[in-house]
Amino acid sequence: MAQALAGIRVVDFSKWLPGQYCSMVLGDFGAEIIKIEDLGGDGTRNFFPQKEEGMSYWHLALNRNKKGMAVDLRTSKGKEIALKLIKTADVLIEGFRPGFMVKAGLDYETVAKENPRLVYCSLTGFGQTGKYKHKPAHDLNVIGLAGMTYLEAGTGGATVSDIQFSAMGGAFNGVSGVLLALLARERTGRGQHVDIGLFNAAISEETTIISSLWGSQEQGVRPFGRLAHYYNIYRTKDGRYLSAGTIEPKFWRRMCELIGREDIMDRQMDFAHEGELCGILAEAFAQKTQKEWLNLIGNEEFCLTPICSLQEALSGDLVAESQMLAERQEDIGTVRYVKNPIKMSATPATITRRAPRLGEHNAEILGEIGYSTEQIEELIAKKIINDAKVSS
Repeated sequence: MAQALAGIRVVDFSKWLPGQYCSMVLGDFGAEIIKIEDLGGDGTRNFFPQKEEGMSYWHLALNRNKKGMAVDLRTSKGKEIALKLIKTADVLIEGFRPGFMVKAGLDYETVAKENPRLVYCSLTGFGQTGKYKHKPAHDLNVIGLAGMTYLEAGTGGATVSDIQFSAMGGAFNGVSGVLLALLARERTGRGQHVDIGLFNAAISEETTIISSLWGSQEQGVRPFGRLAHYYNIYRTKDGRYLSAGTIEPKFWRRMCELIGREDIMDRQMDFAHEGELCGILAEAFAQKTQKEWLNLIGNEEFCLTPICSLQEALSGDLVAESQMLAERQEDIGTVRYVKNPIKMSATPATITRRAPRLGEHNAEILGEIGYSTEQIEELIAKKIINDAKVSS
């Protein structure tokens, strides 16, 4: 059976995580992804560490299942190539600040006249409108503005996570938006502009805490965040940690029994003494090591689990059973991958090609859209495209 997105061509101009991951997901499900870079290549190609020059592990992780072209869009010939490709495409993905694609003559209004069925997805920090639309921003900036890194109103504490929440949220919003627009196109015959802002993604990820904040304000009570004495992390005797997600009363009561504090069993909703209850639990969990607590828990199920290091998680049973990791023998050696998390019974995701070298598929794709060998050689000579000899 053909993959879910077989026959869909995506021209991807994005240079950073949101667009790269978005197009990767589409490629995992069979879409043909043509990745367009400038002659210097994406900055992420040179991130540390490197598998080989210009092929960082970041690049290998996010740009699998894509063909690669390197084109100088600042030139008229480069724009001509881009427009010819866009005319053949079902989807365009870009991540430039608003105005860049207008100057390049590749904005939605312009290209939709040539290809009205095109789904055009823009992934930016702040969307296409508003006073922040032209501001540069990466995930850390965006989640700070969205209130994600602010921990405690009393102390002003903040933290930096290795997980890029707005970028990944924006990527998945981009996938959803593209698929929704493709479905709508089946009914209307026309594409549309999909506007994804990372800030909006971050705000949407805070839906439950925002709702809780509004409710607390309306009720005139202290804002209730995600953490509570029954939903928190606790340090064990050996300096490790346990996650206590005992939201259900039955789970809370069982945890109280386990730690020998049946006296607080009826105080799960005693938020007036939150600090006292957190202290009681912290003192109790500090009496035993993580392993000792896990041995006591055994096979019981009440949302008390260990906090693992990343290496422990990757080597653990859960990851093995999830079949989320894979490796392939590529021409540059063994490459390990995190597989697509979307499980489909009939049209599953696959990994069929490594990330491209810079401009690796220039000749192949230009030939498909009508350029002769002589014309391609002329484009190389004029530095409109790079001279990429290797093809997978």
